[in-house]
Amino acid sequence: MSDHFQSQKLYSGRAFDVLSVPVRLPDGKTKAYDLVKHAAAVTVVAVNEAGMVYFVRQHRVGAGRQLLELPAGVMEEGEEPETCARRELREETGMAAHNMERLGGLYPVAGYSSEYLYFYLATDLYEAPLPPDADEYLKVEMMPFAQAYELAEHGEMEDAKSVVGLFWARPHLNLE
Repeated sequence: MSDHFQSQKLYSGRAFDVLSVPVRLPDGKTKAYDLVKHAAAVTVVAVNEAGMVYFVRQHRVGAGRQLLELPAGVMEEGEEPETCARRELREETGMAAHNMERLGGLYPVAGYSSEYLYFYLATDLYEAPLPPDADEYLKVEMMPFAQAYELAEHGEMEDAKSVVGLFWARPHLNLE
C-alpha cells in the first residue's frame, strides 16, 4: 500500500541518500517515512575445493569494531549482479571462480532502506587478484565451511548477510 508521492532529499552522502518519502496509508492518510536510498549489492560465498570458505575481516562503523564477513560490495551503475559478484570476489580475496551460482536475494532492512542484496555461491576458484578499493582495509581469512556454518547456526556470527549466505549455500555443497 505505498503510493509514493514527491520525495524530498534530506541528505546526500558517499554511499547513500536519505529521503523523506510520503506514503498513502490504507486509511487514506499520508505519512512521511525516512528512506535510505542505497544501490543494490552482492554477497559471495566462495568455497574452494578443500571446503574452505573465504571471509574478510574489516572495521564496520555501525558495529564499532571489526567483523568477519563474506566478500560483498555495491553494484556500480548499470552493472549486472553476477558481474559485480565476480569483481568483488577478485578485489576482496584475490580469487576468481569458474562457477558462479545465484542463491537468491533479499532486502536486508526493508523498513528503512531500498538496498537489495544478491547472493552467489562461487566454486572452482583460482587466483586472479584485482586491486582493492582505495578505502578498503581488509584481512582475508578462511575456515572450513562446516565451522563457519556452525558459528552462524549458533548465533556466533554477527554479520547478517554472512549468516544468510552460509545457510543458502549449504544445500548446494557436498562437503560432508
